[in-house]
Amino acid sequence: MRIGVDLRCLMDGKRTGVEEYTLGILQAMIRAVPEDTFALFANSRKPMQLPPFSAPNVAFRTFRYPNKLFNLLLKVARWPTLDALAGGVDVFFVPSIRLAPLRTPCPLVLTAHDLSFVRHPQFFSVERRMWHTLMEPKELAQRATAVIAVSEATAQDVAALYGVSPARITVIPSGIPEYMTRASAEPTASTAWEQEVQRCKARYRLPERFILYLGTLEPRKNLDGLLDAYTLVRAAGVPHSLVLAGVRGWVDEGFFTRLQHHPYRDDIVLTGFVEDADKPIVYQLAELFVYPSFYEGFGFPPLEALACGTPVVTSFNSAIPEISGEWATLVNPYDPQEIATVVTERLRHSVPVPPDVSQTIRDRYSWERAGRETLRVLHRAAGQ
Repeated sequence: MRIGVDLRCLMDGKRTGVEEYTLGILQAMIRAVPEDTFALFANSRKPMQLPPFSAPNVAFRTFRYPNKLFNLLLKVARWPTLDALAGGVDVFFVPSIRLAPLRTPCPLVLTAHDLSFVRHPQFFSVERRMWHTLMEPKELAQRATAVIAVSEATAQDVAALYGVSPARITVIPSGIPEYMTRASAEPTASTAWEQEVQRCKARYRLPERFILYLGTLEPRKNLDGLLDAYTLVRAAGVPHSLVLAGVRGWVDEGFFTRLQHHPYRDDIVLTGFVEDADKPIVYQLAELFVYPSFYEGFGFPPLEALACGTPVVTSFNSAIPEISGEWATLVNPYDPQEIATVVTERLRHSVPVPPDVSQTIRDRYSWERAGRETLRVLHRAAGQ
């Protein structure tokens, strides 16, 4: 079977949740079925930073049309069709929302990660709200032969907000990388491990004792609430620094203004982007991971932190209890006092993450499993 894949979300080299999903699921599928061919479509006039998929069953179909003109043609003329640009396929896989006109007979499978832009439009800039509107996510979901949801919470949103029949929605949880485990960093006393620890401490300016947040710095992650809670934690006599790791997102001017005037600003560290290979070390150096997000379709960071053996405090909402709630401490993200009380308690009376949790998470949230289940949906959509 020839499978077309929309690779446009990976063109600029950025790696947040959607990009991690696309890379992980595609690598797993390519390994699982060497007899299937994957036609990877991408288009950009700018230089592309696509991952190197070097397997013999992979064919890149890249084009250099100006993106604005290309998107205008896709939206207005519904041309060119992506399955034709991919060289003709049996089914076309769209791992994130994009304009995707196809010839009528070609089945379409779409992955829905979250509907935060519908549930919480106030957390997005005007430009990002316009982009989501132009991408026609509701029409895309309704037109899809099958929709893959990364959690039950997202599946319920797709059905309720987009009117997609639950019979066409399959829940397939995402995976996390195998190296994102506590086992990858053992033995902790080894010289090589200590050298890596010191390198990461220096590169990201990590203090000796700290609370960690890792993710995009954007309003949906409730960083204002985290700043308020941190003030209360420090007022309670907890000496830990706060490390905010990740790239800047959008609508963040107010947050950075508040940050500059925070009473404990000198103890708050901004690391910027953290390399994938460094994440397990950064997670494990933290005494507590705090992720008070207002809404998640899946929630990679709390799960990754738990897999690395770091205790987690996160939100009791959206998909988070479903994905990480079995091992994390859940709080109301709208209540900074509750967040602060729980964080203070966890730091004063630390409860270690049981050693077997890493293996449990690795088994339950593996890309190999997600890849096999996604392939079954693709084959079924193609009638094979």
